[in-house]
Amino acid sequence: MRVPIVDLVDHPGETRAIEREVDVAEFGTAPWGPVVERVLDPVRLDLHLDAVVEGILVRGTLGFSLQVTCARCLTTVRDDLEVSVTELYTDPARREEGEEDDPGYELLDDRTAVDLSTLARDAVMIDLPVRVLCRPDCQGLCPTCGADRNLGDCGHAQTPEPDPRWAALAELDVPPA
Repeated sequence: MRVPIVDLVDHPGETRAIEREVDVAEFGTAPWGPVVERVLDPVRLDLHLDAVVEGILVRGTLGFSLQVTCARCLTTVRDDLEVSVTELYTDPARREEGEEDDPGYELLDDRTAVDLSTLARDAVMIDLPVRVLCRPDCQGLCPTCGADRNLGDCGHAQTPEPDPRWAALAELDVPPA
């Protein structure tokens, strides 16, 4: 998602506020992370773009409604996520000889816009938990038949029988540590 910044470049101290909702298609088609099935429209932006000597400072919040998969029962769940961001988009024209090769986020080559797509994806991946649950007491799937235990009892034991190949270990007399 490109945001024009022509009026801010080379004018330190200038600022602009962006408060609007945008279509998720403006962020491109790259994946949003391993647990995100899809991002629902619209994406809410409440940002301030501040011109500084080094480039453009982007700060504010991004609001997302996500469809994610429950880690236990594999059902699709809606998760609303509000992400705070503060990132400096550096001006490539001001980069000095010998500076690091990966400066982070940069103004686009023509210095007329910033691309918020990568920033938005990075923010979602950082703030979204690794394991999303549909509810805290999710029972998950039965390891024997694959039935969703949240919908009812399938008749199989909650804890599976131990593997008989390990039965000899139960007979060992190990002193407590």
